[in-house]
Order: sequence, then C-alpha cells, then structure tokens
Amino acid sequence: MQLWRGAADEVLPHPWHAEQIRRFLPAAPEMHVVPRAGHYAFLAPCPEGMAAAVPEICLDPPGFDRVAFHRALNRDVVGFFRKVLK
Repeated sequence: MQLWRGAADEVLPHPWHAEQIRRFLPAAPEMHVVPRAGHYAFLAPCPEGMAAAVPEICLDPPGFDRVAFHRALNRDVVGFFRKVLK
C-alpha cells in the first residue's frame, strides 16, 4: 500500500489522519510526504473557470507546482501498481 499526504495540509494536518491510518495497517506502507503540498494539491489542476468559482481548492502554497506534482504523482502511482500488481 502507498499512503500520500501533503506536508502543508491545513484541512487534515499531520498526525491526525494519514498517520492514524498508517499506524493501524498490518504492514508498513510506502509513505510519501509531499513538501509544500496542501490538502487540495491532490486534486487535478483547476481549469480557469473552476479557479474563479472555488479558489479555496485551487490555490496552492507558495513554491508548490500542482501541474508538476501531478506529473510525478501519476508516474509514481503507475510505477507502484506495475510493481505490485504484476
């Protein structure tokens, strides 16, 4: 199993959510903590209209590039699935 969390998650801050799940798993998961990522960073990058309508889920902390993060996240998750679901 993989668990991912944002280091700057202001909605579900560490250690109250991902850490609680990790502690109760029967085997240690592959854990990823994404620097500067807020809670909504795991949502796909927002189109312009969405960013205007619901900016709270489209804004990221300074220095965080959601587009680049999703490229890396997609690559890493696919790699994980290829490795464990042979």
